[in-house]
Amino acid sequence: MQTNHTSAKSDAGRGLLLKGGRVLDYYPADLAAVAQPLVEDTDLRICRGRIAERGAGLAPQPDEDVLALGGATVLPGNINGHMHLYMSLTAGAPQPPHQPSDYKETLAEVWWNLDRSLDKESIYLSVIAGAWDAVRCGTTLIFDNHSSPSCVRGALDEVERAIGEVGLRANLCYEVTDRVGKGLRDSALEETERYLARRREVPDQGVAQYRATVGAHASFTLEDRTLERLAALCDRYNVPTHLHVGESPEDRAVSRKRGWADPVARLLGSGMVRPGSLLAHGVDLTADELAKVAGAGAWMIHCGRSNMNSGSGRAALRHWGDQVALGTNALDVNMWGELRTTFFRGRETRPPDLDLAGAARFWLGGYALARRHFGEAFGSLRPGAPADFVVLDNFQKTPLTTDTWLSHLLYDFHPWDIGSVWVGGRRVYLSGDAPPVSPKLLQETATRLWRSLGWM
Repeated sequence: MQTNHTSAKSDAGRGLLLKGGRVLDYYPADLAAVAQPLVEDTDLRICRGRIAERGAGLAPQPDEDVLALGGATVLPGNINGHMHLYMSLTAGAPQPPHQPSDYKETLAEVWWNLDRSLDKESIYLSVIAGAWDAVRCGTTLIFDNHSSPSCVRGALDEVERAIGEVGLRANLCYEVTDRVGKGLRDSALEETERYLARRREVPDQGVAQYRATVGAHASFTLEDRTLERLAALCDRYNVPTHLHVGESPEDRAVSRKRGWADPVARLLGSGMVRPGSLLAHGVDLTADELAKVAGAGAWMIHCGRSNMNSGSGRAALRHWGDQVALGTNALDVNMWGELRTTFFRGRETRPPDLDLAGAARFWLGGYALARRHFGEAFGSLRPGAPADFVVLDNFQKTPLTTDTWLSHLLYDFHPWDIGSVWVGGRRVYLSGDAPPVSPKLLQETATRLWRSLGWM
């Protein structure tokens, strides 16, 4: 059956042939390979959720859907290295009656106030709203860090259910912290272990849809005994951590006030920084601390627009190593926008804090991070790789080539160019699709949350 990409089926059980696409991908399918961005006009055959064949002039097979692309661009789905989907219904919210005067007040009066207000329904709806925004911006995999102290048991199941409703992949964790008291901290540790055990017991069917890490808030909200217990969970389930580090100077100041070592030294000493760990923000980290994080095999995740919004400072990206990626924290999930802002801000200084090679490193790092956690060749559209990709509408005002791929990411591609998004060979979004839940229900839930927060 031949069709164009605007009317293609999303049945993952059928074979799929993409004809006449201009394909951009970033890596070979070999997990050990380094990035090798490539643009070529080619066909792609998809079978059982993976790229099965690639080449010009592929002939359709029986019972195979054919998408006639007519030169439209195909590229890997975007990766979000750090997100809090539970915050999605704060978009467009009224301003709090008391305006926070610093970062610590913003945490206490806005974000910590919000997570305490979430119940089972609002967790699900917040996450599905954020995941729907993400897929419409071309994102297919999210590393999410969740918090809901008033609804802990089963919270990650609700997060997973909502992400699954949209059809994305995700790495999930619960944000353990002592700021909510020992009882709720213990509940968070139990939820973390429950979900880790569940994920270990569920065998992957092809490419995994979900993975899990051990989550935590910033070190200044974590007692020594909590760090020990978190590290023990990492050892027991052989998973790394996902937490905030040096998001603002308060992380270091509070640690010193309490007589603790500085955050990076303390986390390294506790075993919380290990190969594959995700350390978000890093605004206040020194070059020496960043080198130690890199030496431990961990990843630094930059959330530039969130840092700008919270006034927490600007990370010294020139000192960041090779294992880096981009995240959006709690803002919109437009990864192309995140890349551009990061690059443009890096050009404000002379010499630039971030050059073109640095921008490429941050973008490609997201795929390397996903490869590390899922053991799959994300970022590739070559045989054996997961069939996670975006098809742009057939309008390209300037030529896309192997030499210009980064310039297109920085200056040309926009969410409104997206015609369809596919995960595992299944179409999960078509431009103009209705959302998976009623916008009225989302608006009513957002209003309920805002009232409970005292914002209206």
